[in-house]
Amino acid sequence: MSYKDELYEAYVNTHIRHRKKAGDIGDFSRRARAYQRIFGNFLPNDKSARIVDLGCGPGSIVWWLQQRGYDNASGIDISQEQVDVAHGLGVRSVVQGDIFEFLRMEEEYDMLFARDVLEHMDKESAYQFVKLSQTRLKPGGRLILQVPNAESPFFGRIRYGDFTHELAFTPSSVSQIGYAAGFREILVFPVRPIPIGVRSSIRRFFWFFVEAALKWLVRLESPGAGSVVTTNLLVVAVK
Repeated sequence: MSYKDELYEAYVNTHIRHRKKAGDIGDFSRRARAYQRIFGNFLPNDKSARIVDLGCGPGSIVWWLQQRGYDNASGIDISQEQVDVAHGLGVRSVVQGDIFEFLRMEEEYDMLFARDVLEHMDKESAYQFVKLSQTRLKPGGRLILQVPNAESPFFGRIRYGDFTHELAFTPSSVSQIGYAAGFREILVFPVRPIPIGVRSSIRRFFWFFVEAALKWLVRLESPGAGSVVTTNLLVVAVK
C-alpha cells in the first residue's frame, strides 16, 4: 500500500477533522452560499442535467446542487471515510471509487466538477484526467476546476498544506493542458473571499487593497505577467 493509499484511508481523521469540521448540514448551508457565488453562473439551465463532482469529499457540492433541484447530481471520492460522512448527512448518490475508472466508463455528462483534486496528482495523471474529462462531456459541457495558484505569493499554504499534494498551476499552465486536451475555451478566474457574513465581508473589503498591491509587485518584477494572485484559481473548461 502506498503512502497516499494509507493517508486517503484515514483522510478525515488525519487531515480534515483537526483543521475543520468533517461536515454537517449547517456547514453545508454556509458553503452553499459560497458555491452559489463562485460556481452558480456556470451551471446548466436544465435541472435534469447530469453533473458529477469528482473527488467530492463529504458531498457538500452534491448537496448544494441537489438542494437547487439538480436531481441527477452525484459524487465520487476515493476516501470511504468521506463517503461515510456524506451518507451520514443524507447526501444522495455519493459513492466510493477511483475517478479514473469512473471516467473510463462510456457515459456522458453535462458538467464535471473537480474542486481541489488536480493538485493531488503527478503531471502525467493530471493531464490524463483533463483529457478523460473532455471525452466524457457532451458538446458544450463544462469541466469546473479549482486548483492552487502558483503565481500567488501565498500558494505554498495550499500546495504544501496537504502531504498528498503534488502540483500547483498558473493560468498559463492550466490553460495549456486544457487546450491540449481538446477543450475549445478555457476561462480562468481568481477565487476571492466570498462575503457570506460580517467577517467574510470585512475580509473581502480588505482583500481588494491587498490584491492591488500584490498585482503591482508582480508586474514590477515581471512586466506583462499574469494578474491573478489569489491562492486558488477557478478554471472553466468548455468542450
